[in-house]
Amino acid sequence: MVIKHFTRQRERLFLWAPVFLGLGIVIYFALRFEPPLYVGGAGAGASLVLIALLRAEKAALFSCLGIFLIFVGIGAAQISAVRHYTPLLDKPLGPVQVEGIVYSAEPKETGKGSRVVLSDLTIEKLAPAQTPRKIRVLVRADRDIKAGDRIRFLGKLNPPAGPVAPGAFDFQRYAYFQEIGAVGFAYNAPEILARKTPFPAFAPALTFETLRARISEKVETHASAPYAAVMITLLTGQRGAVREEDKEAMRDSGLAHLLAISGLHVGMAAGAVFFFVRLLLAFFPFIALHCPIKKIAAAAALLAAVFYTFMVGAGIPAQRALMMTGLVLLAVLFDRSPFSMRLVALAAFAVLLFSPQSLVGVSFQMSFAAVASLIFFYQWIRPFWSQLYRRAGFLRRIGLYFCGVLMTTVIAGFATGLFALYHFQNFALYGVLSNMIAVPLMGVFVMPFAVLSYPLMLVGLEGPALNVMEWGVSWILATAGWTASLDGAVWKVPVWSPVSFGLFVFGGLFFMLWEGRGKIIALLPVIAGLVLLPFYAQPDILVSAKGGLVGVRGQNGKLYLSSRRAERYTGENWMRRNGRRDEIPEVWPEEGGAEGFPLTCGEQGCRGVLRGRRVSFPKTALAQKEDCGWADILISPFPVRDKECGAEIVIDRFDVAKNGAYALWLAGKSVKIRSVRDVRGQRPWTGGS
Repeated sequence: MVIKHFTRQRERLFLWAPVFLGLGIVIYFALRFEPPLYVGGAGAGASLVLIALLRAEKAALFSCLGIFLIFVGIGAAQISAVRHYTPLLDKPLGPVQVEGIVYSAEPKETGKGSRVVLSDLTIEKLAPAQTPRKIRVLVRADRDIKAGDRIRFLGKLNPPAGPVAPGAFDFQRYAYFQEIGAVGFAYNAPEILARKTPFPAFAPALTFETLRARISEKVETHASAPYAAVMITLLTGQRGAVREEDKEAMRDSGLAHLLAISGLHVGMAAGAVFFFVRLLLAFFPFIALHCPIKKIAAAAALLAAVFYTFMVGAGIPAQRALMMTGLVLLAVLFDRSPFSMRLVALAAFAVLLFSPQSLVGVSFQMSFAAVASLIFFYQWIRPFWSQLYRRAGFLRRIGLYFCGVLMTTVIAGFATGLFALYHFQNFALYGVLSNMIAVPLMGVFVMPFAVLSYPLMLVGLEGPALNVMEWGVSWILATAGWTASLDGAVWKVPVWSPVSFGLFVFGGLFFMLWEGRGKIIALLPVIAGLVLLPFYAQPDILVSAKGGLVGVRGQNGKLYLSSRRAERYTGENWMRRNGRRDEIPEVWPEEGGAEGFPLTCGEQGCRGVLRGRRVSFPKTALAQKEDCGWADILISPFPVRDKECGAEIVIDRFDVAKNGAYALWLAGKSVKIRSVRDVRGQRPWTGGS
């Protein structure tokens, strides 16, 4: 029955192409093993044969097309994994001599140095075949280090960290697709061996890195520190210098998207150029009457969008934004409607085909959710809205503009809110209010003058433009600080089930892409996702990948940590995933017990009954030996020989070193155990785990 309905929607079949392509990519990343390289190609080839054989059977043909795209998605992800292959450091290394070319240098907050990415590496104690393509290190004294410099320093390197808990964000996978095989820091100030070493493989990138450094210097000359950092972010894409308190305020006020270079920024940059070029040409009657000034302005805006994208680093989000903006401007050039779901589908398909790993990133998910939702809504309301606008006078049109900003904010906020809740476990409740104030400021005072400052910097006249930009940024930060300080500004939730999240996303896609009354079917997966939400329980015990931090969930739902100092990043993420971000974590008592805490502690360790199971966390080898005969579950920082321990479940330091972080759910007599290795399996980016 569904296939028959599908055949009636031939005009919208193209909209489903990125969905099936994305499904193949999801399947690839969900696997616990690396499939043979021929799987994607062989599956796609077999699907093509079936398409040729069944071309007369429409229902079967459409099914085969979907299967074909799924295998194309798998193949694209496989090719991307091979293309980005880099050796990964398998254990900490250092102190060692490191030499390489500076690929990028992103300043952090004042006095905290820079985050430097190095390529063309020579690392002491590593053979060339074991040396990563790139590494990322924190360098303290680096003010005169520029992209292209060859430097040498004494440093400490570590493998990229895995997830802090099973199912959490996988930085190791993210770093792999950035071709970064190690992270670390420099003990000393780097020695500059050569300035701007010629290296053809990334010469264009170095040119833009040099421009970014010069722009940063000019901005710091004209603007004060807190505003200059945000301005540098918008002009160069380097976010490291933004103060943590400003980042938190932007996040809690729902304005974090203004700091993350995306379609909003590329679109505003292109829109500013389009508006000013068209306005300028309109002042010349002969040109206005005899030349297609709209198309000329669109061409100029396209060039500006390309320049801005490379200026801010041409990361995956910026590339995706350029593709979407470029398609809109090309539609103007070829007299097509610039706002259609087909353009969104085409942009999504292209991004997923050439950068499949972006699908598992929150940036791709949130930006396309916002764009697709907005275009779907405005296509639906366009006839009514156009009629209102034509009949409106000047003042009413101003009111319609602000009404449009409000609707845009609400729709985009609702569309992206789902992803914010799933990935970050929080949602800015006053985001509509803050965006109503900040987005017009960004569109009128910040981005247009940011674009204007680029050419003015060539002749040293950038001061006035940067001053206007600084004024706009100051009001945006003030808005963020005000809304973030309001009571109940952030809604915090525990981590969701991936199944519920997937059902919500599918329901939203079905509602937007399906034509006709069948849209109501979209309610079924949404309702199913809501029903499943309460059944996803939080872990009762968490063990970090280094074994230095343990979390136990008390009867009151609070997460009690074994230490407030050890592995602070891991602890903060555990608290966030437990729906308690920014709260001061409860810590295990040194002696005795505590209200709500199910264990009793002493010099030898902590032990107690948790959800009907006897649990022990020994601090000494003697306590471990004693508790092996008492405990059902024993988690120890020491090696444990299974034959010498009677505990039903044992996790020691070798287990976490091999399998990564652990999560345990206790439900009466049954215990569910999952490690990071259980979730990820053995993949190119997991290294030895």
